[in-house]
Amino acid sequence: MPLTDIAMVAGDTSRSRAYLQALDRNNILPNFVIVLENPSQEVLPGQAPDTFSNVLNELTNDVEECWKESYFDATKPIKVLLNELGINFVVIATKDINNIDVIDCIRERNESVFIYSGFGGVILGKSILSLKKKFLHVHGGYLPDFKGSTTNYYSLLVENTMGASSIFLNEEIDCGPIIFREKFPEPNNKLNIDYMYDSGARAKVLVKTINDFIKFGTWKFELSDNLGGETYYIIHPVLKHIAILAKK
Repeated sequence: MPLTDIAMVAGDTSRSRAYLQALDRNNILPNFVIVLENPSQEVLPGQAPDTFSNVLNELTNDVEECWKESYFDATKPIKVLLNELGINFVVIATKDINNIDVIDCIRERNESVFIYSGFGGVILGKSILSLKKKFLHVHGGYLPDFKGSTTNYYSLLVENTMGASSIFLNEEIDCGPIIFREKFPEPNNKLNIDYMYDSGARAKVLVKTINDFIKFGTWKFELSDNLGGETYYIIHPVLKHIAILAKK
C-alpha cells in the first residue's frame, strides 16, 4: 500500500535497505524516493563495506521478536530494491540532503512528510527545514536520554540496552518531538550492531510509527518536549570495544 502523502530521502546505506524491506514486509511503502548517490568512492557513515555478509544467513527459528527487523538483505542495493518494489524514484548525485537540487526536488513534490535516511553526519539546514515539509527521522538511541552519535554503544555501557526513537527533525540535534520510542535488549552478537541491529531497531520503530499514523489518521506524540538528556559524540574505539565485549 503506497503512502500517498509520505516520501523518502535515502542514501544507499544498510539502514535504508533495512527500512525499505521492513516497510515492504508490512505492506506500507513510500510514494516516492529521492536517492542520494555518493559521488565519490569513499565509504560514508552508514554504508556497509563490500565484505559485509548477507545477514539473512544468520536467521534462525528462535529469533527474538524484538529483533525480527534486523534480519534483512544488507547486500541488495537501494535502486535494485526500489525497482523490485515498483517505487518511483529519482537519483541525485550528492551525499548532502541540503544540496540545492535535493531542496528543489522536495519543494516540487506533493508529499508533506519525508522519511529521512541519509548518510551519517549530515544535519538538515535552515533552507530545507523552511520548506514546510515534515522530516521523519528514526534516531539510533532512546530519547531524550541518549542524543548525538553512536549512542547505542553508550546505552549498552550504561544500562545494557539499545534504543530507537522516531522524531520530526528540527534545527537542534535530536531534539524534535518524539513520536515513538522503544528500548531493546542487547543482541547476542554485538559485532553486528552497526549494520544489522541498529538498522533493525530503527526499522521496527519506523514501522510502528507509520502504522500508528495509519491507524489514528494523525501523528500522535509520546513526548512533545524532547528536553534534557545527554549529547554524546562518536565513541572512542576502546570504549566501543568494551561495550561489545561486556557481558550481560
